[in-house]
Amino acid sequence: MKRYLVLLFGLCIGLLANAQAYKVDLDATLLKNFEHLKKGEKVKITSVVHDVEEVKGYGRLEDVYSIVIGTDTIPVNSKIGDRFNFRYDNVQDLWDEQIICNVLVSLQKKGSQNSLRNEMEEEALDYISKQKEYNMVLNDPYLENYIYSLISKIAPVDIVDGRPGNVNILIVDNPTLNAGMYSNGTMVIHTGLLSALHTEDELVAILSHEIAHFVLDHSVQNVNKATSRKKRAEFWAALATGLTAVAEGVAASKGNYYAPGAATLGMAVLSTTVAAQIVERLGMNYNSEQEEEADRIAVRVLELLGYDKNALATALNRMQENMVKERSNMMYFQSYTHPALVERIKKAGIPQNITSSEYEKEVSFAITSSARLKFEDRRFRQTLPLVNTNIKNGVATAEDYILKANCLLALYNDESSNNEVLSLISKAKAIDASNINHFKAEILGNLRLRKFSVAQQLLQSYVSALNEMEIQLKNIESDVAWDENNEFIVSERDWANRMSVKVKVMQ
Repeated sequence: MKRYLVLLFGLCIGLLANAQAYKVDLDATLLKNFEHLKKGEKVKITSVVHDVEEVKGYGRLEDVYSIVIGTDTIPVNSKIGDRFNFRYDNVQDLWDEQIICNVLVSLQKKGSQNSLRNEMEEEALDYISKQKEYNMVLNDPYLENYIYSLISKIAPVDIVDGRPGNVNILIVDNPTLNAGMYSNGTMVIHTGLLSALHTEDELVAILSHEIAHFVLDHSVQNVNKATSRKKRAEFWAALATGLTAVAEGVAASKGNYYAPGAATLGMAVLSTTVAAQIVERLGMNYNSEQEEEADRIAVRVLELLGYDKNALATALNRMQENMVKERSNMMYFQSYTHPALVERIKKAGIPQNITSSEYEKEVSFAITSSARLKFEDRRFRQTLPLVNTNIKNGVATAEDYILKANCLLALYNDESSNNEVLSLISKAKAIDASNINHFKAEILGNLRLRKFSVAQQLLQSYVSALNEMEIQLKNIESDVAWDENNEFIVSERDWANRMSVKVKVMQ
């Protein structure tokens, strides 16, 4: 027994000798007396120290955090936030203050919880892997690079409590207005949200809000509060069917054609249901206090970086307007514990009516992707503003022009709109003549204008293009994608052949 105690003491001494110190540079003024410091005294905090100490009488170890002021090492407790008025000149100082005042006490109570954190990271990586495997991710290195350039301004260089991880992004090809932060530092942002914002300031506001959740350790805190938690294997097994169904819907929506309804509204509901389970599992079901805290920090970040301090209010207001137009309730605001969106907007500032073509150009591929998904969900009136944004800014792809042409065919039928359809298709073909989606819109536009001979020639060309597409099926590895493309080829070729007979009679 004596030998055991000696060994334990030796271990404690070793741990204490390996205490970690994290450099900070925070100026503060005492609001009240604290320890031996007096009210009104100006101080500089130079580091945060993470130590491990033995709990007297219990023979166990616990995490202890302290701050260093001059030559003094002062233990952290819940009163620090009330005792110090911090002054910071940059974003790193802001994060350091938030960790000292809001995170360290929680870490002392619960410890580092490395096992839980590792499990949550592994589950986050599992889900990220599935999203990539199921082709849910937008592959746009330029857009990723742009967002990382903003994150480099916002995110802390160091997390001064010793937690591992850094902020990284995953752009999900989904039309909903959602963003989220996994506990491992992965920020998921949907193309629908990127396309709903109209200035870099707004995007910085959203990024700052999500990074605040990460720095403040909200996900781990929420998992700690959960009354029960399924075993990892059990949870993912239960979710497998929903994930597979979502994957099949995504594969259908990413075929080489446009088929309104392929990504159905029912699929969107299922996708949201799956996302809701992931949100809860990974501790991202933030309560109203956590959301308000992240909002306040986001506004501070905007001010420190010289962005419009009202940008968060503007971003939230745009999201609210989109929700009203589409009569939807996005995951971003789904939890009943969130404060009313109107109240969040009011507290965040005054919404501005500002747009930036520079920002819209940066996210143009996300806008195109979001437009395609809106079109497939038969939301033609919501598709038009998206493609018009890219057209106005001179960054439209062939897909943008074809999508607009198809929307016009769905919404209007007069000589002006039908001529515009042909003009749009002409522009699309000038950019990418190989895009098979232009044929049907061009055929229908000519038929509406009673240009039967032109339509007849186009029908023959369409059949030839479909035959060539059939030859290329051998290069498709996914069974789901093969089935979807083959079904499209068969049905479209049948339609084109029947229409050819009909047009001959109509001429």
